[in-house]
Amino acid sequence: MIFSIYIINKAGGLVYNKDYSEGLSKLTSNEYLVLAGTFHGVHAITSKISPVPGSSGIEMLETDTFRIHCFQTLTGTKFLLVADPQQPSIDHTMKKIYECYSDYCVKNPFQNPEMPIRSEQFDVHLLKLVKSVGGLVVSHTLPQPYNTTTTATATTINNNQYNVPYNTNIDPSAQGSSNLPPTLPNIASSGLGLGV
Repeated sequence: MIFSIYIINKAGGLVYNKDYSEGLSKLTSNEYLVLAGTFHGVHAITSKISPVPGSSGIEMLETDTFRIHCFQTLTGTKFLLVADPQQPSIDHTMKKIYECYSDYCVKNPFQNPEMPIRSEQFDVHLLKLVKSVGGLVVSHTLPQPYNTTTTATATTINNNQYNVPYNTNIDPSAQGSSNLPPTLPNIASSGLGLGV
């Protein structure tokens, strides 16, 4: 069973956390941040004190009741998976989590790797992945809805920044309506060639 997934950026900041088991004690936001920062520091120290040259740091921390698995990318992003000690095929699961991250966060032009991940598609695909490996014990199956209007920052070739509001819940029948604000889906459908 998979209990939790955490993603820590290269600076040690927590950019994503999700608990998949109702039996876990709930941590405060500050405790999650301390957990991420502490693991990041311990990971860095263990890579330096390891007797094996070129060690990448902690890959697994094991207790009687759970294991914490760590997968670090070449860019320094760490994926932590808290799972039951008997959970099979953790390496395969970690690679699938990284694939979801690559597909729905890295390829998202509005997602900065150092900022918290706010992607409904990422949440949904992680949930499917956790269900597929038999690691889900929660009463609700879908993430909480996000705000319908968000502001994204897009950078042009001249490095000028524009705050562009976009709506994540577009009514397809209303896209041609002239009373809608200039949201990214509306701009893209108007033929301006943004490729969104």
